[in-house]
Amino acid sequence: MRYGASHDDDWIDVVVHDAVRETGDVVALELGRAGGGVLPRWSPGSHVAVRCGTDIIRHYSLCGPAENEDRYRLGIKLESESRGGSRWLAENARPGTTLRVSRPRDRFPLVFGKTRYLFISGGIGMTPILAMLRRLRQDGVGARWVHLCRSPEDLAFRDSVADLASFHDVHVHYDSTSGGLYDLNTELQHSAPDTEVYCCGPAPIMNLVRDFAERQDREDRFHFEFFAAPEAVDGDSEPPDFVVVQHSTGREIRVGESDTMLSALRAAGIRMDSECEYGVCGHCATGVVSGVPEHRDSYLTQAERASNKIVMPCVSRCQGDRIELDI
Repeated sequence: MRYGASHDDDWIDVVVHDAVRETGDVVALELGRAGGGVLPRWSPGSHVAVRCGTDIIRHYSLCGPAENEDRYRLGIKLESESRGGSRWLAENARPGTTLRVSRPRDRFPLVFGKTRYLFISGGIGMTPILAMLRRLRQDGVGARWVHLCRSPEDLAFRDSVADLASFHDVHVHYDSTSGGLYDLNTELQHSAPDTEVYCCGPAPIMNLVRDFAERQDREDRFHFEFFAAPEAVDGDSEPPDFVVVQHSTGREIRVGESDTMLSALRAAGIRMDSECEYGVCGHCATGVVSGVPEHRDSYLTQAERASNKIVMPCVSRCQGDRIELDI
């Protein structure tokens, strides 16, 4: 079974109304529905997929006021080593340009009704948190927000940060002016056990927070939004080739050392839906009938990985010589 399949009616045409350079490498896009009218509603933490040209799809959090029914705001980090998404947007997303985006998806939902919240973000990971903090302020609920930044020049959405700091407990840490990295472990240790923790940012930050949650056995109160590819570990090499068995037919498809399961299955003529293709969106999630996956994604929880029931064929492989998938 493929879990993330989408259809044409999941996509809408939008027009770029404004493109503002927030920092040297962050652009804020204001989008409205092509032809005018109301856009699909969304909730804090939601994101949309954006078609960047003909064959690239990237995911960006909605960071504007959710009550603005005719506008979406996205924060785009212009990656120096972009695989094509942010570079394409930087070159093509001008006022008047038509883009195709998905309807909002909520895989990083804000849990309401809690007494304590801690938000941790780094760089462009602030975007979903901006909307969450606005909503909590509307409900009269204060929160702690720690945002990590390399330097004052790298802080995007300054006006929004200042506005939220007038209500919430906001701490912005600049590595360049504060003597180095922020002590996140101490921050987390000072949080009460019933605190709901939300984290979005670069992989080192996410991994540190996730490791803390696992050590404290508090995974149920920690929430993560990954938008970056997992970082390769030094010394990693591709394992030998293996076989994927198509459960519905018994057909065997060999996956070479330099292939992904996704590419091998498509080359064999099997339709496989996907979007990001680097293990963060969950769109290609596929059921495992037998065999043990070698998980290389950032999407599945530790419990989901341990269950061996789902695999992301865009990046993950097989620990043995064969794996049977529910396709």
